Amino acid sequence: MRQIILSILISCCLPAMAQQQVYPMQRDSIAARIADLQAIHTPNGIDLMEEVSINGTKQWISIRGLNKDNPILLVVHGGPGSAMMGMSWAYQKPWEDFFTVVNWEQRGVGKNYRAADTAALASSMTEAQHLQDAAVLIPYLLKKLNQPKLVLLGYSWGTKFTTKLVQDYPNWFYAWVGMGVVSPNTNAEAYLYNQVMEMAKAANNTSAIQELEALAPYPDPSGFKMRKALAVRKWVRFYNGGWYGKKNLDLFFSLHEWSPYYTSAEAALVNDATSWAGPLITRSFQQNTNTQFSIPVVFLMGKHDLQTPYAAAQQYYARINAPVKKFISFENSAHMLFMEEPGKMLLTLVNEVLPLTKR
Repeated sequence: MRQIILSILISCCLPAMAQQQVYPMQRDSIAARIADLQAIHTPNGIDLMEEVSINGTKQWISIRGLNKDNPILLVVHGGPGSAMMGMSWAYQKPWEDFFTVVNWEQRGVGKNYRAADTAALASSMTEAQHLQDAAVLIPYLLKKLNQPKLVLLGYSWGTKFTTKLVQDYPNWFYAWVGMGVVSPNTNAEAYLYNQVMEMAKAANNTSAIQELEALAPYPDPSGFKMRKALAVRKWVRFYNGGWYGKKNLDLFFSLHEWSPYYTSAEAALVNDATSWAGPLITRSFQQNTNTQFSIPVVFLMGKHDLQTPYAAAQQYYARINAPVKKFISFENSAHMLFMEEPGKMLLTLVNEVLPLTKR
């Protein structure tokens, strides 16, 4: 009799339980749960979102870590214009055990875009202005966190303009870490174009071949063209040169949609901000041919990276003079190595980068 009653109770309860568990969650509910998961509760920890005045603009930063006495790791995002604060919840938490991690949303993009006067900002969206902004932000961070120096971690475009920054102000930095390094004067654009064309021909991909041929000559001899660069990178990503094993980067660029660091209105405009800022900034691209560094230099490169080609980074690295330099390969990664090999990324930060702050 007990078994019969138990069976009846279970059969009645299971549909109700299933009905309770299967329901659409609102975006803000998801973000709130992620925020709770990300929350820092240690006594000397720091979990701060702040809008900072920088050269006539308001720019958001996040500061997170289990112990604010740990060295600062300033993350300078790529793009240009591809803010990363909104995605950081998906990969950054382990770094915060060892560093106080700062994400900086550069002028006019990411969390800054919704309130920005884009018409007034347009003329200031240059590489030189980003350098000036960084030169204001870094002393502010050092003073706020009572630290003598910091580690600068540049990603993709974030590696391009920050080499000059650490050369001009070496006393602010323990080290420069380049992740997915943009390599000057190595014919990187020609290399990636030729590589992806070879891949397309080997696969007999007529659509790719026709689209790539229509872009010739590449790179454009009249100067860098954002439209052409994006068209080439469409096929770079298709052939695993962006995220190894994935044919596009849609997953990464959707992570901000659940971000606890953005409101829903801010999240909805992130891609618009990138589309607006990228073409403006690329018009001002400059080549920094200076390969002399007075601080340690670390390259983190995915072996399959064609977005910022691995082979070009090797050539650039060979020309660099620095008191310490390291080139660390991620064998199973392309351009998204911090997502593709997160364990190795953490070990590299702890074993290769953190000791440089003790020198």
